[in-house]
Amino acid sequence: MYAIRLMAPNKCEFVELDRPIPREYEVLIKVHRVGICGTDFELFKGTMPYFEMGWTSFPIVLGHEWSGTIVETGSAVETFAEGNRVTGDVSIGCGICELCMRGMYSLCDHRKEVGISRGKNGAFAQYITMPAKHCYPLPEGVSLDDGSLVEPTATAFRAIRKARLEPGSTVYVAGDGPIGLLAMQCAKAFGATRVILGGTNDLKLSKASELGAHMTINVTNSPVEDLVLDHTGGRGVDLSIEASGFGKALNECIKVTRMGGRVSVIGIYEQPVERLDMSLAVVKDLELCCSVASPNSFAQTLELMALEQIRVSPLVSRVYDFEDVGAAFERLQSKSDDCIKIQLAPPTDD
Repeated sequence: MYAIRLMAPNKCEFVELDRPIPREYEVLIKVHRVGICGTDFELFKGTMPYFEMGWTSFPIVLGHEWSGTIVETGSAVETFAEGNRVTGDVSIGCGICELCMRGMYSLCDHRKEVGISRGKNGAFAQYITMPAKHCYPLPEGVSLDDGSLVEPTATAFRAIRKARLEPGSTVYVAGDGPIGLLAMQCAKAFGATRVILGGTNDLKLSKASELGAHMTINVTNSPVEDLVLDHTGGRGVDLSIEASGFGKALNECIKVTRMGGRVSVIGIYEQPVERLDMSLAVVKDLELCCSVASPNSFAQTLELMALEQIRVSPLVSRVYDFEDVGAAFERLQSKSDDCIKIQLAPPTDD
């Protein structure tokens, strides 16, 4: 099979590898499409902390946002059959530790992360093997194209669920990247009646409006706190979601959230946040809730996608062939205004 293997920082090779063979409880999947996310970019640049921690080493096949079709099942697999369309988890826990037994397999000390850590090759390949228990069937109404965006959508879904968003709530989302745009839609699917999204890119803010944001704010030249408070009658929002990874945005979330409200943090910060206004958070009696990854969230996310309460296809900026992976990473690095989500399509022939 053909695959893209990361050999060293900034060095990907288009190579031919042996097609993997599924073990007893695994399935073999022919990859249809795979997304490139921020984690993949960190790995590509060699800046991912996992390298220093010894969890990741070169070479590795990246890719954890994928969809595909099962072409072979292990001898003990009863839940799937050849021809089933599926997507799958990022984290694969050991299954026997305390965290796994609590359903928190994404925090397992011995977890493997698909295309990221502990030698588990990902979906920058024509085929990938996965434990059947970590795969999810795509329902009618969810195409293979859209199925490749279930994982980032489930990440946003989990953050909203963990923050206990109630129907009728008002919400502010900080960040106009894929996770912010997905979190905005998830908030609406959970019953938020008014969702405001703040970002720095007018094209992405326009996309947010297209996808249902009730109001958008370009935070580079607008007074976020004043506008949000004005839009909520001076009360502030019930829930704010920080999805940008910038400390300033986190402070703005604290400021625009009502007394006794909640702040959900999804953003990953390159540097420790300085001058975080925790005194204001305490005085306002806020709940701060952090969320990482997408465990136990795929099935419900897929249902919302099937009902078209969450639309993912408008986020795809371009799909590159595997052979053009270098150009795909260059496009991401350029931070082009019209670039939201970049994906790769493997060769159709073995």
